[in-house]
Amino acid sequence: MAKLLARFIGAIFLLVLSAAQGATPLLTDADIAQLSTWLGNGPIRLERLYKKRDGQTAADFHAAVDGKGRTFTVMEATNELGQLFKVGGYNPQSWDSSGKFHITTEDEKRTGFLFNLTSRQMHRQTPRTYALDTVGSFQTWNDARTGPVFGAGHDLYVPWDLTHGGYSIMYSYIDPERSNFDSSLLDGRDYKSPNITYGDMEVWRVFAVPEAATWMMLLSGLCVIGFMRRWSPAKSCGKSRPRAAG
Repeated sequence: MAKLLARFIGAIFLLVLSAAQGATPLLTDADIAQLSTWLGNGPIRLERLYKKRDGQTAADFHAAVDGKGRTFTVMEATNELGQLFKVGGYNPQSWDSSGKFHITTEDEKRTGFLFNLTSRQMHRQTPRTYALDTVGSFQTWNDARTGPVFGAGHDLYVPWDLTHGGYSIMYSYIDPERSNFDSSLLDGRDYKSPNITYGDMEVWRVFAVPEAATWMMLLSGLCVIGFMRRWSPAKSCGKSRPRAAG
């Protein structure tokens, strides 16, 4: 009975979360499910921190997302051939405006990844190998003069105006077996010049969803607290605190 109740509570909670976070024209339910699978940490809840508006710049991006924890950045990207792709990246750390790279020396810290939701492809940070020891350490570039930037290539670069002159030069998020340096996240072609124009862009904060058993324990704890308050010694015995001497 307890297990059934826990599952019931968990199902209701997930339903509420789904309705609360909602899909958008840019990030569909199918996209959210795919990102959750790639992340590999179980169910997630997303909170939108930022949606690009006409005329906005990197200043607006950083004002909305800096210091907010791990995020997905999703954007429409068009190459010089007019081909439209939905791409982005997962940043396991907070964005900031320090003018520095977030460096992840050890493999267990290299948990960022880039994705192409149009082709359903994902590229993780390059792990340490004998020949490519530091290549994958450049997780993100954080600067007030640029939008979201991943890798040292830069593997995905968004400029100041968040629209014109973007590019993708894969370097820190490559497959070490393929060594696909200099290719584009969009279409896999070798980089020639800045050729990406960005359209819609959204940044989503990522939260883990506790399992049903965790919520059952929380509910039980609240019930215990409520019971203890109702049947406190002072109330059950009809006693009151001594009055201070006047």
